[in-house]
Amino acid sequence: MEASQGIPPAVQTLKTSITQADGLLLVTPEYNNSIPGVFKNAIDWLSRPSADIAKVFGGRPVGVIGASPGGFGTILSQNAWLPVLRTLGTKTWFGGRLQVSRAGNVFNEAGELTDEAIRTQLRKYLAGFVGFIKEP
Repeated sequence: MEASQGIPPAVQTLKTSITQADGLLLVTPEYNNSIPGVFKNAIDWLSRPSADIAKVFGGRPVGVIGASPGGFGTILSQNAWLPVLRTLGTKTWFGGRLQVSRAGNVFNEAGELTDEAIRTQLRKYLAGFVGFIKEP
């Protein structure tokens, strides 16, 4: 597709949004103990052409959080993202982790977070990530 039609307009739009952002927060589920294929495909498209990798990802502050219906949260998915983010040259934040397990118990049917303990953890994570972004 890239060779015949070029980079899709939706990818170009997302690239522009990322390059204009101060940081990038990946919120990932976990599929089969790893990265969801569609999510990885989006990141792969964002790295095309390879000359754009530095502009889109190079030195960009990135955090990774996630939620899963399973008991271990998204620890395996988050760990699987690390070599990808390293390869892309991001400035990955390791100052905190948020891995929501048993997500069906902390969100309502509208997808709203209802668990106050998780809400507190999310606030703490986001405050730390924002501080990381603002570091010189």
